[in-house]
Amino acid sequence: MPFSRLFRKFSQPSLARTGSADKGRNSEHSDDSPQPTTRRSWKKTASTANRSTSSSLMPTFPLTHSSKSPAPEVCVPEQPTPMPLPTIPDIFYTNLALVPHPEAMKTTSPVPDSLTEAWDVVKDGPKDSDVTRSFNAVDDAVATVKSNVAPFQPLITAAKGAVEQTDLGKAVKEGIDHFFEGMPIFMSALDAVADLHPFIGVIVVAFKTVYTLELKRRDNEKKIIALYVEMKDMMGVLLLLKDVHNDKLVAPDGRSIEDRLRSLINRTVDDIKLCSNVCDTYAKKKLLAKVFLGPVWDDKLLGYVTLFSKRRQEFEFELSIHTSQGVDKANFKLDNIGDTTSALDEKMNVMMAMFQQLVSPEQKSLAELVAAKGGAKALRNNDKMLLSLEQTASKAPSAPSSEGHRMNRSKPSDANTNADDLRKDIFEDPDAAADKNRTVFFRKFEVQKRQIIDELTLVVTRESDRVIQVVKGGPHERILDRSIHEIWKEMGWRGNVKARHFVLTFRDYYLEKLASETQGVRGVNITSIYNSQDPDAWAIKFIDVTRLQPILEAFDDDASGFITITEMNRFTSSRPADWSLPHWVAFWAVGYKASIIDYANKIEELLAKMEGIRAEVLPPNRKSIDEYFTYSWKFIHTLTAAVTPLLPEPGTSNLDRFRSYLEAEDARLSTNLKAVDYIIDGTDTLTLIMGVGRIEKTIFPLIYLLMKRHYEIMRAMRTKILDPRELGSGIGGFYTMEDAIRYRMDDLTNIFSHQKLDPEKQFKNFAYGIFKYIRNGNDLWSSSYVRTLDPPVIPYDDSNEDQDVRLGDILKHEYKDELALEDWVYDGHSIVDTPDYGDVEPPLKDILGYWHGYFYEGNGARETSGHFSMITFVIEPADGERKFKANAWSIGGRHTITGSWSNGENGATEIKFMTTFENVSWPAISFSGRFDAERDALTGIWGWGFSVDAEISSGLMEFRRIPPRYLTVYPSIKELSDNKSRALWGFAIAAVRNDVLRERWSWSYFLQRRKDRETVISLASRCFFLLGTPVNYEEAETFSAAAQRLTAADACFWISKISCSLAYTPLHLNNCDCCRGTIVGTRLVCLDCEQKDTEIFNPLDLCCAQECMAARVTHRQDLKVPHEPSHRLVKVRPAILKRQLGRVQTAALAAFERVKTLCAKIAESSQGLVEKGEGDATGLNKENPSTTEPTLKETPSEPDDGQPKDAPDDTTVEAEDDEGTFQGLGDESPQDGARSEDNDLPSCGKCEGRLSFPCWYCIYCEDNLFLCDACDREGVPELMRSSGKHTEDHHLIRCLEPVKEDDRLSSTEWRIISLEDRLNNMQSRFDDLSQDLTSRIGNIEQLLHKLSAAVTAGSSA
Repeated sequence: MPFSRLFRKFSQPSLARTGSADKGRNSEHSDDSPQPTTRRSWKKTASTANRSTSSSLMPTFPLTHSSKSPAPEVCVPEQPTPMPLPTIPDIFYTNLALVPHPEAMKTTSPVPDSLTEAWDVVKDGPKDSDVTRSFNAVDDAVATVKSNVAPFQPLITAAKGAVEQTDLGKAVKEGIDHFFEGMPIFMSALDAVADLHPFIGVIVVAFKTVYTLELKRRDNEKKIIALYVEMKDMMGVLLLLKDVHNDKLVAPDGRSIEDRLRSLINRTVDDIKLCSNVCDTYAKKKLLAKVFLGPVWDDKLLGYVTLFSKRRQEFEFELSIHTSQGVDKANFKLDNIGDTTSALDEKMNVMMAMFQQLVSPEQKSLAELVAAKGGAKALRNNDKMLLSLEQTASKAPSAPSSEGHRMNRSKPSDANTNADDLRKDIFEDPDAAADKNRTVFFRKFEVQKRQIIDELTLVVTRESDRVIQVVKGGPHERILDRSIHEIWKEMGWRGNVKARHFVLTFRDYYLEKLASETQGVRGVNITSIYNSQDPDAWAIKFIDVTRLQPILEAFDDDASGFITITEMNRFTSSRPADWSLPHWVAFWAVGYKASIIDYANKIEELLAKMEGIRAEVLPPNRKSIDEYFTYSWKFIHTLTAAVTPLLPEPGTSNLDRFRSYLEAEDARLSTNLKAVDYIIDGTDTLTLIMGVGRIEKTIFPLIYLLMKRHYEIMRAMRTKILDPRELGSGIGGFYTMEDAIRYRMDDLTNIFSHQKLDPEKQFKNFAYGIFKYIRNGNDLWSSSYVRTLDPPVIPYDDSNEDQDVRLGDILKHEYKDELALEDWVYDGHSIVDTPDYGDVEPPLKDILGYWHGYFYEGNGARETSGHFSMITFVIEPADGERKFKANAWSIGGRHTITGSWSNGENGATEIKFMTTFENVSWPAISFSGRFDAERDALTGIWGWGFSVDAEISSGLMEFRRIPPRYLTVYPSIKELSDNKSRALWGFAIAAVRNDVLRERWSWSYFLQRRKDRETVISLASRCFFLLGTPVNYEEAETFSAAAQRLTAADACFWISKISCSLAYTPLHLNNCDCCRGTIVGTRLVCLDCEQKDTEIFNPLDLCCAQECMAARVTHRQDLKVPHEPSHRLVKVRPAILKRQLGRVQTAALAAFERVKTLCAKIAESSQGLVEKGEGDATGLNKENPSTTEPTLKETPSEPDDGQPKDAPDDTTVEAEDDEGTFQGLGDESPQDGARSEDNDLPSCGKCEGRLSFPCWYCIYCEDNLFLCDACDREGVPELMRSSGKHTEDHHLIRCLEPVKEDDRLSSTEWRIISLEDRLNNMQSRFDDLSQDLTSRIGNIEQLLHKLSAAVTAGSSA
């Protein structure tokens, strides 16, 4: 068979299986008489059950039809019926290298004179310029529409109601609604044309690649489909090449059709890739971004509609010259170019109207909500409202789960979404977003293209495969494997068979075959299996009814209980080329189970090694590893915990028989992961990596390979300070896997429910129960399970690791050897120095150099709500026409500026630029204004995001060349407008005063700097990094005022001090359940608070603030009883992982048992002192109450008495305690330092003073180490004990005075007390309401009396 014919055979459309189609399988060839067959002993009663599934039961992830599934060759090809939107993507391949034999080409007559004349008319004459002008007119019209939508709004509004009534509107809508239905046939037609003209193969493959990628996306945006419809229409023009039988035929200018189309094809391939990248970026965007920037994204997408329409016209024009109707078509196009322009304008209007309708109901509802709350302008700077809208959007049923929002979160938890991160995503420039996504998408594109080409060129022929010729004998003729073909034929099965019947028949078939070989007689003898010389005899033992479930799952991808011919061919074609069919079935019967057990154990071993290496990494990298465990470990362990208790089948613990397949799969997955740079940004990428088939087949090896990569990154963290995104991208990959698993579980749940099966029970057995804990996490993550969890830890040993790993091979971002302060801002260069750019001409030359400025509100007052400081930047020329760039710094750290200038009205220089911060948590800020030459100022407006205009601006902005120390006291825009003379006079006085104080080294000047520094350092971590107790309104005002007094250099330097300090400060990824702030430095975990049986374990955490430790927590509805101040607490200073919490709590509870007797002795001793009148039973110093150590604060200020006690030092980092926290100067110990007179009475291990309650006890030091409260507040003491050194890794328990039995309250009594408190609160509220109601009724009565009196008086008159 010729290759072209064979290829077209394999490219026939494979229809998605539906209910009607399945019936057709059972009924097809019903008129054919069955061929006479010989009955065999293994033949059972033929299954006549119709398939009970429907189209709704089709799996949606991640199954795909194999390209090797053959379509039968028949004399009259069956016409496919219209298909619904396919859930299983079909991949079609194109022959890129096939060139028809010269003898097979039809001869073509010479070019007629009329064609030559037409060519002479168009090649260089006036008509050519007309065409160009017409296309330019199209571009200008589209540009006008894009730049000024307002004039077209009435047209759009009017078209909304009537667009579907027009022929063009109907055509567009029908093309979108039925896009997928005709694609298989369309692809086959492109294959045929590419077969004749290989030079178009590159564009056909590009189109197939982006189409296949779109099919793998679970949710298809209709706006994106509209672009693919236009792309398809453009590709349809290439079908005209079927009439060109000789592509080497040259035109009068000596160029062939191939030469003429090559450059156009190459440009179009780039257009297709760029368009698909924009679509991929748009699909990943949050729903809120599509609402706020909907018109901007629509404009971006509609631009490609115009582009592909233009490309289609170009293809039509070029092809018209070489087709048989070339003269007429060329002249027609030249004469009617104006009509074409009008048609394009009409189409653009219809598409713009259509785009207003192609939005999901959730997006419409969210847009209405945004409009009701004031619109985009009002909400742009409202952090609280943006977060509220995002929560609403995330609850939408169709909100993107994996293609978008999970990768766009700054933290993997929605609860930790930051307003700045949200604003950055929402208002990100579509061009910038597409550029950022380009590298990732192009990797996916190349992987998909390679897979298409590999499937075309790599043809695997298995020894047992048969060649399908014609379908005359029945459905069995469509079976590929010879053995299955014989079984299917003998059993008389039609389009499908019950899985149970097939497995038993398959086993009997091979048992009979083996028995016949060993004994020479017919009949089944089990013992003959062991005597057989057949190499597959070992495999037949594992194929029986006891292993029906895993074998069924291997064949039946959609879990319907039936095996179809398509599923059978897919299964047999997917086995390794050198494996027999029994070998392949045996793998799924027993080998798969052994493999997932092996992978689960290796994954748990990797986790143990990761915990071991965590102690070796540099402190600035510790947070990245903690986040990795916090957001990834639970998902991973939820899978492995379901598998590790399993035991492999007897005799299958050794995977040697299946090793070759497992190694090949590892190699394939590794290759695909490398191709996408280990970035799994959506389920489409996940499907691309995993390939066709069920996700449960490859989820464990994929997790293992990803974790191996992450472990190598952690190894690099021992010597280098890495970018947090190195491991952050891995966290996103695990979230994508979890999304995909839940999609699969949703599909299976629907199937089980349709079959009247209990999904809960089915998931306990399906795929050996690997999904059972994901479905119901309460079965695993109970309090009892987590508190007893004690996973192993493997200490790091570099000698056992790969020494050939290079940092450049595993790292994507820059790394540092050490952290450094931003002291370069004090480099000594004059801020008024401007480099000499001799070749730069005005007006660009006028704006080069240093600029300093502030953000202002709309009325011109200094902007304080965003905690901004002064910003400084240095403008330099940039590549590109009228472009410039700048390095900038402020309280946001370093940032870069890119901008452009243009000539405005009255000769003014218009300026636009955007600043982006190195700290990714800061969103981009844009400026739009002009250069005021008279005032030497840049004035304009600013806003969040990629662009700003008067409608959406956040306020005013002004930059001057005034030295920063003077600009700090320069009047605001509002002050200048209110009273310019007074404002400038005040500025002059303040500037001179500051200079005098500064030059005289006045204490008041440096005292103010010190106060500002303390304020910024103590509050910035809470304002910017959201650590510790949230700031209140007064604190926010104080911080903003201090930030306004800083120069940009001071602000940048001091914020770098905080960043460096935080890098060495323990950061717990937990919030205090009392004050709700992020816990920094010290974390307290309650051992007595237990979750309800229906809740997942979530410990109660507190920070070290006294009010939080003494608080009663009642808002946690998941707890059995409220948290009481008397509950047992364990104090941890370094961050602990959730997988470590079980061993910590176990050790803490054991310590509480050990310390009971000692605490009783301390209580007795304290009571004796009280009776003698020598002490306080509580041991608390009334003047210095117990407050645990602070977290982040600056040294307290000196009293402003005008007399300095110490010389100020503005650039020295304050001393830190052992916990990495800033300490005060006071805090002296309340203890007297005396030794205990009773040798049996424990004392403080540091000061050796008498203990009183509360005190602290180390849970790891075996020699009973106590610390008094005052010594513990000073930090971790360096103590050498008989049991070893006491370190910060040694956790402490809080010891309170033992409660006497008579005073002890039961849990029931606590509940009664809690209930009484609630009733009292309710009674107080009712009393208030009653008083208010009484007062109002009294007012009403008075009004009635007055009204009655007025009416009476009127009647008397």
